[in-house]
Order: sequence, then structure tokens, then C-alpha cells
Amino acid sequence: MAIYHLHVDMVRRSTGRSSIAAAAYHSANKIRSERDGVTHDYSVKSSSVNAAAYRSGESLSNEQFGEIHDYTFKRGVVYSEILLPENAPQEYQDRSTLWNAVEKSERRKDAQTARDIDIALPVELNRQEQITLTRDFVRDNFADKGMCADFSIHDKGDGNPHVHVLLSTRDVTENGFGGKNRDWNLKSYLKSWRENWADSCNELLQTKGLDDRIDHRTLKAQGIDREPTIHTGVAAKHMEQRGIEHPLVKANKEIKARNEERAIENTAKHMHQLKEDCISLDKDISSLQEESAEAVREMNSARIKAEEITVRTKQIQDTRQRLEELRAGRQPAQQIQQLERSNEQATAYFKRTYNIDPAQASAEVTRLEATATSKKRLHEKLQDKLTPLVEEKSAVILEYQRQKLLAELSPNEQRILDELAKLDQEPFSHGRSVQDNLARVRCQRELDTITEHNFQEILKQAPSDKAQGLTERWEREKFRTFQRERS
Repeated sequence: MAIYHLHVDMVRRSTGRSSIAAAAYHSANKIRSERDGVTHDYSVKSSSVNAAAYRSGESLSNEQFGEIHDYTFKRGVVYSEILLPENAPQEYQDRSTLWNAVEKSERRKDAQTARDIDIALPVELNRQEQITLTRDFVRDNFADKGMCADFSIHDKGDGNPHVHVLLSTRDVTENGFGGKNRDWNLKSYLKSWRENWADSCNELLQTKGLDDRIDHRTLKAQGIDREPTIHTGVAAKHMEQRGIEHPLVKANKEIKARNEERAIENTAKHMHQLKEDCISLDKDISSLQEESAEAVREMNSARIKAEEITVRTKQIQDTRQRLEELRAGRQPAQQIQQLERSNEQATAYFKRTYNIDPAQASAEVTRLEATATSKKRLHEKLQDKLTPLVEEKSAVILEYQRQKLLAELSPNEQRILDELAKLDQEPFSHGRSVQDNLARVRCQRELDTITEHNFQEILKQAPSDKAQGLTERWEREKFRTFQRERS
């Protein structure tokens, strides 16, 4: 997968490159490579000419010291190019001319002759895409800013394609190099180079429809709890090839072991927190659902009571009207008395049941209708609160299930589950409330039940190298579920 690496160093006349060059540098001797006949003379220290020769895989002559730096037999150089500012002499397109001009422009023995940048290239890109990406980045960030830029792409087929960029440090005109440009030493430049490289890579990866992205920020800035490993360098690699463990390699193994342990703990903590979030959300949802249900009950009760009062009030009014009609028509006293008793009983029942006089019925109905309307609004507000909580709980469950499925594909599955079990028990050593237990049981059931919809969502977000394993695991789980249902 694509990785981020952009390292900036200065080429000084006191630095060396390659195992032979490093040996010559440390011993301050002249050493000849019998394999390819290259002489690395570090009695006068290294130069930008030597660095350019090494990176481009060419044979360049150092006119200042009369040396030949021959790297034409060097493996892995797949592309080289020089990009110049508009005002630079065109003869600087010749690598030997360019870097000898750089060396001649420097007088000090400890001069910083060039800026050296090595950058990891995304393995997801083909060679032409790597070349175009590098050329555009070098032109926009260096050549257009006034630097002579010599870049070479290295790829030995070992999964580590990278580019070396060698940059001049002095302003250049059509007459050659002038004074040092100190602005290029500012941290703001380095920050922009790092950020621009990440942006350029990510834009191209996105254009190709790839999910991989790189990030120029530190692990801490990205919020990643992982200890960075140490760059071991060529010497450690050569020692490893001879079966000798370099101290930096050993240190990296220890860092990786600590990172693995931290990753297990973090995964378990994350899953534990998701479970606790699910339980907390479930309790909030249950509380709101009960409150909402109570509002609906009160709303319906008010409506029913208002309807009853309206009906009974009308019945009493109809009885009274009938009595007036009977009295006006001089009907038999017995019939009138019977209707009066019926009216008195209905009025008494009304007062006992509703604690109001029939004459107050209209006001009470109005009050009850207002209560019903208020409870309806409360119910709607509670539903508005419930919706995002339910959605959040669904998202928490989905993330928990994603973590669980990925953990099951990990060689550390059992260690993650053991750590999770320990975390689940710690806060509840003194028991739980009934509400907590109910919420926990409900959530555990939901967390353990992966629906087809959830699995498809998890599969969409899964890294490409995990998709096949997740699908196989899902098919096995469906088969086990089918077997349980049949039995």
C-alpha cells in the first residue's frame, strides 16, 4: 500500500553514500570497488557531483578535484531528468556540467552544496504515472521557485520505488550561480513540500479510483496511537543480509511488538467504549420512548375524556329540554317526576365522575383539548429527539460489528476478545442496576446480531485485502445460523 516518506537532507562535503562510500568516509581513506572499478575518494569528502552520479546511475567527472564518480553499473535507476528554472543556462541540462558548476560556486571546505530529498513513490502507480507525478511535483515546488532540480527514480523491484531529488542551493541566472538563497531553508518551505506531495499523491490515487491515501502529518497529529519506527538505513540492511542484527533493527522489532500490544489494547478499548455507548444510548432511547408513550397515553386520555364529557353533557341538556317540554304540555306528573329523577342521577354521576358541574363542561372540554394538543406536540418533540439517538445507536452497532469482524480476521483475535472481556467486567464489580442490566442485555443481543444490511455496509468500508476474508466469514456464519434454525 502507499506509504508516506519524504526526507530532506543537505549534501555536504563531509557526507558519503553507499556501503563502499560509507566505509571510505568513516576511515577517511580512498577505497576502490573491485566489482565495478569505481573509486570513492573521501580524502576530500563527498561532493554534489558524487551524489548526482550515484542517483542518476551515470559516470560524472568532478573537475574541481579531478575525480571520476562512475555509477553506470548501479542497479535500479529507471528514470532521470533535470528540470531548470527559466533563467538557468541551458548547458545545465548536462548533469556533469550542472553539478561541477555547483561545486565551483562553493568555496568553503564544509560547504552545503545541494539539498537532497528522497521520497517514497506509491506502488499503486505504474511507471509513467510515477514519472509524471514526480515531474509535476519537482517542477511546481522546486524548478519554478528558482532551483535546479535533478531527480532520479529508483526501483529494484523490491516493492520500494522511490525518487531522489538533488537541488541547488544558490540563485541562478543565465550567467551561472549567484548567492545562497536562505529562504529555501525556512521550515515553511519544508512544510509546504511535505503537504504538497501528500496532496499530489492522494489526488492521483483518487483519480485512479483507489482507496489508499497518504498523510504528511505525524502519527500524533493524525490521532494515531502508535510509536514510530526508526529509519534503519543501508548499513543495517547490509548487516541483516550478512545475518547480523543491527541495533536499530532490534529496536524496531521491540517498537513493533509494543505497537502490536498497543493495537490490541486500543481495539479492545474501542470496542468496549462502543458497547458502553450503545448501552448509554439504549437507556436514553428507552427513557424517551417511555416519556413519549406516556405523552401519547395522556393525549388519548384527554381526547377520550373530552368526548365523554361532550356526549354526557348533551344527554343532560337533552333531558332538561325534554322536561321543559313535558311541563309546558301539562304531561302527567308521574312521567315528569320519573324524568326529573333520571336527570338528577345523570347530573350527580357527571359531577362524581368529572368533578365539575355540567355547566362547566364547555370550559373543561376546551382545557382537555388544549392538553391533548400539548401532549401531541410533546410526543412530536420527543420523536425528533429519538430519531438522531436511534441513528447514532445504529452507527455505534455497525462500527462495533465492523471491529468485531476485523478482529476475527486478526491473528490476535483471542487476545483482543480476552482484553475486551476484562474491560467489560471492570466497571461493574459492585453490580449493576436493573435498568443497566436490561439495557446491557438488549444491546448485547443487537451487537451480536449482524444483519445482511449491516454486513454489506461493513464490506463497502472494508480494506480491499480484508474483503474476501469478511465474505467467507459471513457465509460461514449464515450457514451456522441456518443449521441452528433447522434444529
